[in-house]
This record gives sequence, C-alpha cells and structure tokens, in this order.
Amino acid sequence: MEVLTIMERGKFQLFKIILGVLSCALLMAMSASADVTLPKPTTNGGEGIFDLIQRRASGARDNFPKGAISDEELSTILWAATGINRGRSDKAWTIPTAGGLPPYVEVYAVKNDGVYLYDWKAHALTTVSDKNALGDITNDSFVKESPVVLILVSDTANLGAMGRLNEGNALAYIATGAMSQNIYLAADTLGISTRYMVSMNTDGVKRELKLTSDGTPLCVLPLGKR
Repeated sequence: MEVLTIMERGKFQLFKIILGVLSCALLMAMSASADVTLPKPTTNGGEGIFDLIQRRASGARDNFPKGAISDEELSTILWAATGINRGRSDKAWTIPTAGGLPPYVEVYAVKNDGVYLYDWKAHALTTVSDKNALGDITNDSFVKESPVVLILVSDTANLGAMGRLNEGNALAYIATGAMSQNIYLAADTLGISTRYMVSMNTDGVKRELKLTSDGTPLCVLPLGKR
C-alpha cells in the first residue's frame, strides 16, 4: 500500500510539472501574439497641405537620417497611411478603396525589436515576430540602419470579386500610391524623412513577414528622424 502511495505521489508531481510547462508555453504564445497598443495619433494642427506638397521629397540615400521614431510619431504615420478618420470602420479610411472594400493593402512595421502588422481597426500593432529582421528585408545599408521600415503588402484575398475585374494588383498599386503619399506628408510635418523604394529582398520579406501566397510586398519606406 505504501508503494502505491509513493507512485501516486510521483504521478501527481509529474502532472504538476507537465501542467507548469504547458502553462508557460501558453503564456509565451500569448505574449508572442499580443497586440501593441498605439497612442492616439495626431489628427489636427501641423502645416498647411500646400506647404507640405511644395517641400515633399525623398530622403537622400547617402545621407538618410537615423533619428529614433517615437511611438506617438509612428502612431500618426500609420494612421495617415490607412487609419479610420471619421469615427466608424465601414467606409471611413484616410485613403480611397475600390467598391467600398476595407483597406486591402496592409502595412507592416519592421523595427530592431520585431516585426509588426498594423491593425487599422484597433489602431494597434500585432506582433508577427520578435526578431530584428531589418537585415533580411533589403540589401541597402541605409534601410538596414533605419529605426523603422514600413512595408506595404497587397492581400489579394481581401479584394474578393474586385480582384478578378482588374489585371494583377492594379487596385493595390493605386491604394499604395495614396498610402505612400499620406506617409510622406505626415512624416514631413513631423520632421521625419522617408523614401519610396521597390528594391527589396522579396524572399526575405515574405519569410520574415510570414506572408501567405495571397500576400505580395509592393514597396518599402524607411523612416528616420531628421
């Protein structure tokens, strides 16, 4: 009887160890996929639109600024790219979209502490990975050294029937043009430089952003405070 009691105790201790390991794994998984809440974006003030357009320019490759981007500044730039601007989420984005569809171009932010997907509904960043992937997405040294790199990705799965009415990613490229212009103007008013680039390590981008076959990276936009 005493032998059985010892065995039962051993089984109970083993059960507690297994339960502890599973609990830790669950917590780690939840942490890896946790959302990063962004502060409220700046939605008023700033310079006049014509002043910004007159000054609009890409940051120079050979002297691209490397100043840190604050959470507040990143929040404002992401909101300008594809945020909600009229208090509701059905047809209230900062960019035009076809057929009243929600934004079908997604914005990823790559930083030295991880890769994130911008959630325009929650105005938050969803963690894709905690890896510093800046060296895997491009061969350009100034991009690798940028504090934040935005990557715009078309998701043909979100186009539905509209995707069959247009050749390739025509709609996505149109949306990307509007988004990148918003990024340029918002960034400049914050004293931040950017540069629209189509050169990238496509395989590395797809791998580090964990894109499905429906995801096509269209451009990268490094950001740096002047």
